[in-house]
Amino acid sequence: MLPLLAQRCYNSSLEQWSDTSVMIDGEIEDTTLPRNRVFVLIDGTFVVRWSESRVQELESGLYRSYEKRDFGASITDYELRQLQDAGLVECFNQDTVSLTPLPERRSDHQISAWEANRTRSYYLNTTLPTEYLSPVTERLEELGLQAQFEARVREGFVVLWEWQGRSFRKFDDVEKARTLLANTAPQLFGGTVIAFVETTKKH
Repeated sequence: MLPLLAQRCYNSSLEQWSDTSVMIDGEIEDTTLPRNRVFVLIDGTFVVRWSESRVQELESGLYRSYEKRDFGASITDYELRQLQDAGLVECFNQDTVSLTPLPERRSDHQISAWEANRTRSYYLNTTLPTEYLSPVTERLEELGLQAQFEARVREGFVVLWEWQGRSFRKFDDVEKARTLLANTAPQLFGGTVIAFVETTKKH
């Protein structure tokens, strides 16, 4: 048997160091990855990025094509701890994430209670600074879209919610809204991106 040069990192939930290399069919599969390759898609799915255009869902194991616009957010320590509890992450630190060996992943594709209770509310970030709030509002009125969108300021940018400040509940809905604005007024809304607020349901 060939010796394994094991990657090791500290498992904060188990308070121990973990070997993160595994042997599958006589070959080494290194499950330790740079942390920036594990992230969240805009639709809320946790993935690992294997190539420039290919990611794999951590929960289901399904592979998906990937484009830069699909990126949602960097993964947080809290989310990684939850993935540890769900048996999908072995351990992590500031630089790397170690996934559990494939044979140990859940085969029934059932999601954890935490994952099931995650809710994302979507909105549009125009990426325009706050001084564009009035021009954006006026342009929406000119386009006859004032009944569909409401412009507000959030974290230094002009953002768009549905009418009366409601969020978009589905990713497909907010993507359709982004496409509509980009096609109708590309000079003003060409840089608009999808953003979201994530909450956890409480029982």
